[in-house]
Amino acid sequence: MTLHIFRARALCLLAGCLLVLSADAQADSVALDSVPVDTLRLAVLLPFGLQVDTLEGGMLPRKTVRLREIAMSCLHGVEAAVNQLGDAGVPVEVHVLDETPDSLGRPQYSQAHLGRADVVVGPLMRENVRVVAPKIDRLGKQHVLLTEQPERHVERGPGVRSAVPFELAGVERLALWVSAKHDTDRVVLVVTQGNDALLETAFERVFNAQQRAKWLNEGDSLRYALLDTVRGSRRSVGRLAEHVTPYERNVVVGVAGRASRSMWAALQTELQMNDSSDFVVYAHPEVADMSFVEGDLMERWRLTVPLPGQIQWEDSTRHKTLHHFRKVAGTDPDKYATLAHDAVLDAGVRHAPDAAWFVTSMMGEMVWNQHQEQGAWFNETWYLRRFAQLNWCALDTMPEIPPFQPRLFIDPEIEDVIPVPMQYRHLFPQAYELDGTPIPWPGAKERKAPQD
Repeated sequence: MTLHIFRARALCLLAGCLLVLSADAQADSVALDSVPVDTLRLAVLLPFGLQVDTLEGGMLPRKTVRLREIAMSCLHGVEAAVNQLGDAGVPVEVHVLDETPDSLGRPQYSQAHLGRADVVVGPLMRENVRVVAPKIDRLGKQHVLLTEQPERHVERGPGVRSAVPFELAGVERLALWVSAKHDTDRVVLVVTQGNDALLETAFERVFNAQQRAKWLNEGDSLRYALLDTVRGSRRSVGRLAEHVTPYERNVVVGVAGRASRSMWAALQTELQMNDSSDFVVYAHPEVADMSFVEGDLMERWRLTVPLPGQIQWEDSTRHKTLHHFRKVAGTDPDKYATLAHDAVLDAGVRHAPDAAWFVTSMMGEMVWNQHQEQGAWFNETWYLRRFAQLNWCALDTMPEIPPFQPRLFIDPEIEDVIPVPMQYRHLFPQAYELDGTPIPWPGAKERKAPQD
């Protein structure tokens, strides 16, 4: 870590070119030598915190240390991407700058640094994005964001690209899948109305729109029912138990994330208490990282989540890219390095489209979409994954969930059928008449009258 800090300090204090890969330097490249390519100039703003005051004893604040670690991960990702572009014959010039202001609140970069760049990558911190965004817009530069930001910092025109996968798109894709695969099941959404209320509203809107589109004949509104909602909170699942039944499949959806960890703990307990019922659970991506959710239960409930693009370790075509990164960083890429690598690589390919034939991303191609005409571009790369065999598996590699088979439950004390609610008795003609009257069960013993 000390070596990395020293390296970052040297790079930023020099305020010069971290990596300059020119066409001349890549004379042995077979990629784009025959086509002149303009130099791509990047300004990369990361939170190194070189001017942050130390605490007593010479230690840095814990937040500064963590931000510096993230900055170094991003820097390694940028380096690896620039190396790839250079090998492809794309000349790249990178200026690494410290986004953290000094103790007087003054930026550690100038307008000239931004003016010389074609693309500005970062900053990571929201307060620093707020400061630099107007300057980038005035200069008419492209801006790549590597962290989630408020809409007002992103929707500034088509020159802005938010590389962090857009959560709303993942939830909408989940809603489309649930409506396609469970359109005749009862689907229950646990609504917390907390930090992720926007995601909950989006899921309900998309699911119900898909269901209504199937209402072509009389009775279809009953067959393709709208979403059933349970009002919970960030700490509870409300009256979910009243919506659970062992006589039909229970499709439970929760799109609240880590801010509702207590709700997810309560949901796990609730489902365990109804172990005779059949569940399929769809959840927020962050549930995949909640350690208290037990693996065997996740598999039993066919837990399915939308996950952002991840390193495709099994793809042999990406092994060379990962090897290059290990040479640069001395370790495997984390999520920060991966996103920075692919975002810079994407910027390079947009600058020189022919380079796409000679470079390889870590996660796969980014899917970009605009939410309004002449608006910013959002990364909407999401993949639906189901937990099976102690791993998150792509849904297209998983077998279809078999149709639900309702079954009767026997009271062992009297060897008779446990009474089935009236709305489900038509499912069991062997135990109930058409009007719902019970048929005597063979071998059943007489029920004992309750004692006073």
